[in-house]
Amino acid sequence: MHRNNEEKEFFIRLNQYKKIAAVKSPKGIEKVIKHKDRISAVFLLTGNIMSIKRYVDLFKKEGLPVFVHIEKIGGLSMNDEGIDFIANYVQPLGIVSTKPNMVAKAKKRKLMAVQRVFMIDTEVYDYVLHSLDQNTPDIIEIMPSRLSHVIRDLSKQLKIPLITGGLLSEKAHAMEVLACGAIAITTSNTDIWKEDL
Repeated sequence: MHRNNEEKEFFIRLNQYKKIAAVKSPKGIEKVIKHKDRISAVFLLTGNIMSIKRYVDLFKKEGLPVFVHIEKIGGLSMNDEGIDFIANYVQPLGIVSTKPNMVAKAKKRKLMAVQRVFMIDTEVYDYVLHSLDQNTPDIIEIMPSRLSHVIRDLSKQLKIPLITGGLLSEKAHAMEVLACGAIAITTSNTDIWKEDL
């Protein structure tokens, strides 16, 4: 499938299911596949340079778009060679990163890029509003998700699609942030994977 078609398919799934499964251990892989018809995509936060391609290929075979959180992959260097390895060999749909320079490197290699931002203070909030233009990600992920007022404000002001994750322990939390303007949630909570949002 052509990359543009893959991106379109991902956004269609995201609009339909509104949840991305965050997989933090190999045990989570089977659980995601079990619930794949309720999940839009996978953020892979586990693996190493020896296993990551196998994991990505498995999800792709199941029809699930995959994003690799590059800072969570054991043995992967955060440099040009590391991102080349992901883009050319592993071949996920995209990457997740907290590092703006890795977002820029991924975009140059035609990978989608999700910028994960931990909303710890107003300085970070201002950065999100005013500095993302330099390395514009395809999606911004605000962590943690329990900051409804921040999500509401940012979703009104940003042109970039906004998702959120972290500290989601029940469906009501997910519904709240979706109502505040997030287009989807990310979660490792398998109970929420089963829910219709």
